[in-house]
Formats: sequence, structure tokens, C-alpha cells
Amino acid sequence: MTLSVWKLGGSCFDLPDLKQRLLRLHASGDAGQQVIVIAGGGLFADAVRQVDQLHSLPGECSHRMALDAMRMSAAMVAALLGQSGPVVDPAEQRARLLQSADDGEGESSIQVWDVIDLWHTLVPELEDRFGKLPANWRLTSDSIAAAVAAYGNAERLVLCKSIDRPTGEPGASWAEVDAIDPTLPQLVPFLKQIQWVNLRSTP
Repeated sequence: MTLSVWKLGGSCFDLPDLKQRLLRLHASGDAGQQVIVIAGGGLFADAVRQVDQLHSLPGECSHRMALDAMRMSAAMVAALLGQSGPVVDPAEQRARLLQSADDGEGESSIQVWDVIDLWHTLVPELEDRFGKLPANWRLTSDSIAAAVAAYGNAERLVLCKSIDRPTGEPGASWAEVDAIDPTLPQLVPFLKQIQWVNLRSTP
């Protein structure tokens, strides 16, 4: 069973039919696959940005707070999809990703993951593979989802955003127009495929 990693942008959280849009996207494109949904920080991360701008927090402090914001987003999206909660156990997550990397079998599913504990565990190994990963606002849920996708040898990374796909190939040009975070371009060579979905314009 192949794996897809979806990065769900926090800008999509205000869609009143977000659940239905996600389920239709799954049915139309990734049915028959294991889909991992990694939610961005959204309005929770925006609150961290506001506090950071006001008090000029140390970079690593605001970074960790923003990661914690992703935990709240994961809980929200899991509830929205009728799941008892996001998958949080890093050992379970790592085993699932390694199974996918080995072309293991599995059932079709769509699961929301809280990947923050996994992220803290994997950073040294990820940096060995992909290079230095900053612990500041230059790295957001975009790059976290991309690194998880690359680590799990996912068939595709799906960026679910609220804007149309930028022009050009995935990489620095997308970061220059703030469509993705500045770190994701260094991960692009390690990804099999990047798909862009403007979830706001998806029927």
C-alpha cells in the first residue's frame, strides 16, 4: 500500500465544509492509499507569531511554541474527520513510515498525525539525510510534512493550500512568493512528487 502525505494549510481551517472537501479529495485522488494528514498551525500559530512580534522571543522558543500549535490543529482536524484523536505515538508513526519505505502492505486509510514528538526524535537523522534544518520561522509545517514524506518514501507530498499553484517548478521560486516556507526547497530533491491543491477552489 503506497503512502501519501498531505500538508493541510492552516489557511483552510475557516472552510465550513473542510471535512467534505478533504474526503472528496481522498476519494478522487488518493483512495486506495495510506494518507497521513499533517495540519499546519493556522490561527494557533498566528497567535504565537503575534506574541513573538510583541516580545521578540528567542527563535527556538517561538519555534517550539509554533510546533505545539500544530498539536492543537491536529486534534481539531482529527475531530473534524470523526477520529478519536490524532496518531501521536512516535514509535507507531516511525514503524508505519519505515513499512511504507519498504513497500509494505496496509489498508487504505486517511489519518491525522500529531508528528511533533516524532519530529523531535527524528531531527538528527533527518539532518544527516537532508542537511541542517533551522529551528525558527524559516521552517514551518510545510517542511515538516515534506521531511516526513521523504523519510517514509511517500509516493507524493500533497500541499493543500488556499491559493493557486505558483508558476514554475517546486523550489526556490515558490518560496520567493511565500507560497511555501524557505526550507522546503532543500527537501524537494528527496521527494518523489509534489502535488498542489487549492482546497479553497476545490468543489
